[in-house]
Parts: sequence; C-alpha cells; structure tokens
Amino acid sequence: MRSVCCVFAVAGLAMLSSRPVEGDEVTIIPDRDNTLFESSAGLLSNGAGPSIFAGKTNFSELLRRGLVRFDVAGAVPAGSTITGVSLTLFCSQASPGNRVMTLHRVSADWGEGASNAGLPGGGGATAEPGDATWLHRFYDTATWAAPGGDFAAAASGSATVGGAGTTATWSSTPAMVADAQAWLDSPATNFGWAILGEETTPNTAKRFESRENPIEANRPMLRLTFTPPAGGCYANCDASTTAPILNVNDFVCFLNKFGAGDAYANCDASTVAPVLNVNDFTCFLNKFAAGCP
Repeated sequence: MRSVCCVFAVAGLAMLSSRPVEGDEVTIIPDRDNTLFESSAGLLSNGAGPSIFAGKTNFSELLRRGLVRFDVAGAVPAGSTITGVSLTLFCSQASPGNRVMTLHRVSADWGEGASNAGLPGGGGATAEPGDATWLHRFYDTATWAAPGGDFAAAASGSATVGGAGTTATWSSTPAMVADAQAWLDSPATNFGWAILGEETTPNTAKRFESRENPIEANRPMLRLTFTPPAGGCYANCDASTTAPILNVNDFVCFLNKFGAGDAYANCDASTVAPVLNVNDFTCFLNKFAAGCP
C-alpha cells in the first residue's frame, strides 16, 4: 500500500495546478427511477425496467409520468452552492413530432421495486412491493395524496423532446438550481422530479432509457456545477482546514476509502462493475490538480 500511495501522490502533486478553478462539477445517474402508468387499480409499475415513460399514449389514451431521483447530497460536498443543473435523457422510442416535457418537483417519497416490463415496456408490469404506481407511493402500503403523484404544479424546467435516438436536455433554470440546492441542504426532502409530457393530446408519449439500461451512456444524467464551501472541495478528502489544504494526506485518505469500498471513492460516478477502478484514481488526480476555490 505504501508504494502505491507514493506513486499516486507523486503523480498527483506533479499535476497540481497553481491556479485554482472557480468551482467544480459532477455528473451522476439516478439512485432510483420509475414510471406511473395511469390505472384506476394502481397495479402497474416498471421499477427495475430498462425504460421510463412520459406523455399520453395513443392506445386507450392513458397517461405516463416518469419519476427520477438523484442523490445530490451524496455527490456534492455539504455547504456547497449549486450554480448550474442540467438533466439529459436518451429517447429510445417516440411518438411523431417534437413534444415539450416538463420537470416538476415531487413532494412525497416513492419507491422503485422489482417490477420489469422489459421492451418495449409501455404497458407496464405488475407492481412489486415498494413500487410507485398511479395510486401508490410504495405498493401497496402507502398512497399518493392524489392519483398520478404528488408534485409541484409549476414546472422547474422544460425541454423539447424529439424522435427516437435523440438526447433531450433540460437546461439549467433558477428553479432547477433551487431544487438541487434544497436537496443538498435537506436530503430528507429529496424526492426528485416527475417528468410530464403533453397530457391533453393522444400519441405524445416518449420512452427514455432508465438507470437500469445496459447501455451506460444512455442512462439519465444529472450534471451539477457548484462552488464548494470555503476551504472545501472534493479533493480535500480529509477535510483539512490547515494550509496547504490539498496534500499527500488527501491521497492516503482516498486510498483508504477506495480500499474500504466507500462510495466517496467512486469519483467518476460509474455504475458498471467494478464500480471502483483505475478510472476513479484518474478522476481524483484531475480534481486534485484543479485545486480548491
């Protein structure tokens, strides 16, 4: 371990920049996602499925609403100031034409169970314990206050979604930044966003790849830019406040966390096994070289 630490430290110190950056950024995938399938019985879900849906179907004209939640507090240092937020989803199947879809902050907790509708998946699957459904936050022990989910009426952001094979981007808005900041400051209030499509017109539904999709690059991605608190940044692994803030102790700290399998060591937010690998060392080195604000 000592020889690895020395090599790692020397490489990192050689990369250290003399000019600190003004902030930092991280890209993460959801820690849960699901779809609410309109149903009077509330028996459908897709918690473990490869897709999420939003919009109105052509068949039976039923609504679909996506749910996504990102662990902001697990990816951004406490006390940071969020400065930018963008969400990208890969559209794998689509109704004709461009459709506007909106993000709405969810106001109650919800679950992702083992239901899996497979592909194409638009009809949903039988809900499993803990799944979110049209009626349930957690099937079948807790219900929404209103069928179809509890969320803010005002949209936090919007995007125009095109056809299959395209990536939709919800660009940063003050409301999206405020949502992310609240989730960082008060993680217990983080219930993510509901994704709503055009719900008054039939045949507007779109299918997006979920966090379980086998193609990592097509999974939902949330990009956060932030200013760490004074004296703090990701590379300051040992949370030191004594100058120099970044030093060899941070490399030792990172190695210890890596060896222990700590989630902190997943610097590149990878979800492909092995989650902790050499790419995390490169990621840490780059953040170390960028310095702290």
